[in-house]
Amino acid sequence: MISRVGMAPRRPGLTTEAFVRHWRTTHADAAGRIPGLRRYVQLHPVVVGDRLPLPYPGFDACSILDFDDLAAMDEGFASPLYQREVATDEQTFIDKQRFSLLLCEPRRHQPIEPGSVVLATLLRRHAAVPADEFVGAALQAWPPDGDVPGHEQYVTVHAGREGRQVDAGEMLDLRAYPTVAEAVDDLCDEARGVERDLRVAGLAFGLVRLVARVHRVV
Repeated sequence: MISRVGMAPRRPGLTTEAFVRHWRTTHADAAGRIPGLRRYVQLHPVVVGDRLPLPYPGFDACSILDFDDLAAMDEGFASPLYQREVATDEQTFIDKQRFSLLLCEPRRHQPIEPGSVVLATLLRRHAAVPADEFVGAALQAWPPDGDVPGHEQYVTVHAGREGRQVDAGEMLDLRAYPTVAEAVDDLCDEARGVERDLRVAGLAFGLVRLVARVHRVV
């Protein structure tokens, strides 16, 4: 199984609400029919009181698409349906020039239920640290977490494409929480969130985070 994690900012002029509404309806209807697609999840940014609970991460769309393997993924994105319907629709609400992705092995320690609030953390290695060394250290520092309602990790397989299609990071960590407040509190807790970050200090160039709600399309 291969997971394609895509991240892109919305086009200028669109509000978060309008962006999410189009993404989960018109776009999901088309993208959910990509040939070979096994699973399709959207992480919708959560807005609390007209603001994001954390600083803007640099993207609005974060999607996770599963295929049997890289060949099946490539066939799906080369299909007439994707080129004719999905890619065309993307131009209407996503800034594709600033699109980034990860090609990953999914590790669903505790599968996250649709509708859950999640804290998504993208871990990116310092340029001086070899990718394999960083992934090994990150997995030790961020082990499976049985204290949250759900926990999934997506680890790069180092199979990026040319140019902007090269992996944007080494791992995506998703942790589910009962509420947005609990997700933010856990992130800032000295013994939990801060301790996790401390373990990759000096190895990670940066940690990009988003509080989102899980919407499963397929």
